[in-house]
Amino acid sequence: MTSVDTHTAARVVPRGRSVTCDRTIDATVLRSGSCLINYGVLLLLIVAGLLGDGCRQSSVEESGKQNSSERRTADWKEEEKSGQEQAPSTIQQEVSVPAEALSGQAFQIARVERRPFRDEVTATATIKPNEYRLVHLSPRIEGRVIEVKAELGQQVKAGQVLAFLDSIELGQKKSDFLQAKTTHEVDKRNYVREEGLYKEQITSEKEFLDAKGRYEKSLAAYRAAHEALRLIGLSDENITKIDWNKKGQPLSYFPLVSSLNGTVIERTITLGELISPKDKAFTIADLSTVWIILDVYEQNLAAVREGSDVDITVDAFPGEIFKGTIVYLSDVLNPATRTIDARVEIPNPQRRLRPGMFARAAVILPGRGSDVLVAPLDALQQVNDQTVAFVEKKLGTYEVRQVTVGRRSPPYAEVQSGLREGETVVTTGSFYLKSMLLKEQIGGG
Repeated sequence: MTSVDTHTAARVVPRGRSVTCDRTIDATVLRSGSCLINYGVLLLLIVAGLLGDGCRQSSVEESGKQNSSERRTADWKEEEKSGQEQAPSTIQQEVSVPAEALSGQAFQIARVERRPFRDEVTATATIKPNEYRLVHLSPRIEGRVIEVKAELGQQVKAGQVLAFLDSIELGQKKSDFLQAKTTHEVDKRNYVREEGLYKEQITSEKEFLDAKGRYEKSLAAYRAAHEALRLIGLSDENITKIDWNKKGQPLSYFPLVSSLNGTVIERTITLGELISPKDKAFTIADLSTVWIILDVYEQNLAAVREGSDVDITVDAFPGEIFKGTIVYLSDVLNPATRTIDARVEIPNPQRRLRPGMFARAAVILPGRGSDVLVAPLDALQQVNDQTVAFVEKKLGTYEVRQVTVGRRSPPYAEVQSGLREGETVVTTGSFYLKSMLLKEQIGGG
């Protein structure tokens, strides 16, 4: 083909350019134009291909990134899960006691068993003296302390002299008594004599009546002086022993004596001190029984009754339980603590429980209770904020078992997990095993 329509040629000319065409165009020019057209088409195809490849590559890269992120997340989760499964426990699993240490340490074991677990109400408590067997000793008259015979903590008996005091007032009263006694004795003899003479008509009636009046007056004075001495604490026996001729002790001296068998728990006097009836010289307490004052919370009042059995424990004697019953429940609520005082009286013959000690009380509620798995409280120790027990595998080898504990009712605790019925756990000696465990952990770290 040697010619082409000029309109056809004009369609491929870019806009904005003018082309002068003849009806016939040179074959060379036509071939050149045709090549240009082919190159343009080719260029468009290449660009389209590149754009398509770029989109596909971007999509592949995005997909690859997403797949890579998902794989990394899955790998992290797998590593974390694997790490959790393979992470070592913070508590060593077993403790072995060397033979030489085993021979020098006493170990006792107890069996984990299922038994009725009683319901109880726990409360804090304070030990106090039995206030019905307690006295505050004070002099009945003002005096100066000249001798103190009783020491703090001393056991004393009723009637025992605890101190001697010197009182001017007492000396005056004793003098008045002796004077009244002497006058009364003289008037009494004179009255008896005058009465005999009057009966024999030897003396007049007036002399007899005068003698009788002096006698009765002196008798009244004597009785008043005697009673004045009794009012300041002297017994009849002590009064009869008052004498002018008594050597070694002035009339102004008087003893301060105990009125109770007990212990001197307080002494507030010193030598040379002037004390009066308003001053407390000694406090004597009979500590053969003590009071345990429980703080029962308001919400527990419906369950607590007089006569309820109570178990008392103190830190001074771990593992030992003192038993008593509630003998009094206060009628007044403490507004500051929202508690009621409940009093328990405990025998204390050896005076092991001392006033001022803090205690823990468990008020036993009626009923048998449900059967649960229990372990002795002595077998439970705290290690790294976890409750553990030492299960005996064989003599000298003990497995460390983490235990979940529920209710506590001394001397047992409810076991929710970690121990099985019939297993033996260490009670006495468990603290020693705990010390060994902590020492090995520190050494291993």
